[in-house]
Amino acid sequence: MANPFTYSELHSMDVKRARAFYSELFDWKLAPVPVPGREYSMVDAGEGTPGGLTEELFEGVSGWLTYVRVDDCAKSTRRARDLGAQVVRECVEIPDGIFSVLRDPAGAAVGIFQPRKA
Repeated sequence: MANPFTYSELHSMDVKRARAFYSELFDWKLAPVPVPGREYSMVDAGEGTPGGLTEELFEGVSGWLTYVRVDDCAKSTRRARDLGAQVVRECVEIPDGIFSVLRDPAGAAVGIFQPRKA
């Protein structure tokens, strides 16, 4: 797959309940990570795609948000807009790279993630 799914993040309206539910259901280990201004936990699910759990960050984007790895966040975000996507969050730099959040023309949310170059 040229642009694989690379990260899954739960945007929850009740982080405490979500943490309890997923840690019990799947035996996931949830480790708090210091993020200014919000609660964030990394999901250690063992094998597979890594993930995180946080409160709803983008209006109307509740639930699981999956990020797709790209080489250039800005270019992919512009291309998505040209194809009819709504850009919910423009490209933002974080310690691990750059991400944006889109809503596709049918209304589904998807994240774009460009890893930081080593």
